Amino acid sequence: MPLLNTTRGALHWIDTGHDRAAPPVLLIHGLGGDAGFWSAEQAALAARHRVLAVDLRGSGLTPGTHSPFSADALAQDLLAMLDHAGIDRVHVVGFSMGGVVAQALVSAAPTRVHSLVLAATFATPNTQSRLFLQAVGAVYRAGATPKQIFDLVLPWLFSVGFLSDPRAAPWLDYPDDAPDEQTAEDWQRLLDAMIGFDGRPRLPHIHVPTLVIGGDEDRLATPEDAQVLLDGIPGARLSMLRGGHLMNVESPDAFLSELERFFLAHAPAGG
Repeated sequence: MPLLNTTRGALHWIDTGHDRAAPPVLLIHGLGGDAGFWSAEQAALAARHRVLAVDLRGSGLTPGTHSPFSADALAQDLLAMLDHAGIDRVHVVGFSMGGVVAQALVSAAPTRVHSLVLAATFATPNTQSRLFLQAVGAVYRAGATPKQIFDLVLPWLFSVGFLSDPRAAPWLDYPDDAPDEQTAEDWQRLLDAMIGFDGRPRLPHIHVPTLVIGGDEDRLATPEDAQVLLDGIPGARLSMLRGGHLMNVESPDAFLSELERFFLAHAPAGG
């Protein structure tokens, strides 16, 4: 069974496969998600790695704060977690907003990162995404319910074909456990942190093996956004999968295979 741990900052994460000899993996979810976002990948990767799937500040079982969030502050939370877990270096996987936090983490502590996977993310939101996300935040602040926000964002998460596919049905239903008012407030803080991030000046200074994974029909973190990451990070490699923003849901086997091959190719000597 997964182990739930708590740091001095009340940061919660799920820790599995911790007796394995291969380098550990840190999984960072996107906006509106939590450690459970990674359940399929965590179960598979735990066969060879110690895997940590975190609840970022204001997500899942990790409480928020009353101060503004930033990608750099979230990255510091994760470094404190790694210290608490006794982990020196990890493979880092960031999805969407988690990819923004991953960029901040590797910028702050490059020696703590074996390799970096940036999935469905961007160095900074493109104009279309920024306008959409700002509008979603404004609607939320104006009193929209979490279900209304869910319905508004849902069409942007998947490709057109997947939305019409019967296998998409479980993803189209709003979850029963609606977030409370504090969680909604934290969601907006996380949204502001993501919108306010501009990692483009940092990209040339990322010198760890990097894989960029994009969805070929992603309208939030577009293939053009993936290309910006590819062009900016020295030696980065790009993999485009079939699907929209949640291409890990639409192409789960391909997504997991990309992670496993990349980690194997960039395992440290003796790992």
